[in-house]
Amino acid sequence: MHRALRAGGLLLDCHPMPEPSEIQVRVGARSTRVGQIDYTSEFEQTISNAEEALVSLGRERVFSSQSSVDYQFLIHFESAAEWEEYFEYWASYYEPMPDGLVQDIRALAAAPGAEIILETKCRGTTFKKPG
Repeated sequence: MHRALRAGGLLLDCHPMPEPSEIQVRVGARSTRVGQIDYTSEFEQTISNAEEALVSLGRERVFSSQSSVDYQFLIHFESAAEWEEYFEYWASYYEPMPDGLVQDIRALAAAPGAEIILETKCRGTTFKKPG
């Protein structure tokens, strides 16, 4: 989930913010917030370590921050099965979902045309080599 690209003296960092991710189920124009999932403390530590490494690059004048933007990344799922497959794949990043939350998602997502939406807050920063 943490990405850094380097090309020609430019460093681009994009990573999720270690904040809970909201879960909604949308059916037509109606949207229902069903809960949130939290990142594991291990993943939060990984993000913190990466941010510290970027600060260190600035102190050492390897790269300097040029611009930063915070944004929401919305992931859409067309079924509870698709949601569960995603969550199983990325499970090591998130705390386990409570059974009640899983049941609520399944029940709401059973409606025709329902979609599950996971909202993740992210930050993207551009760094440039000095000189």
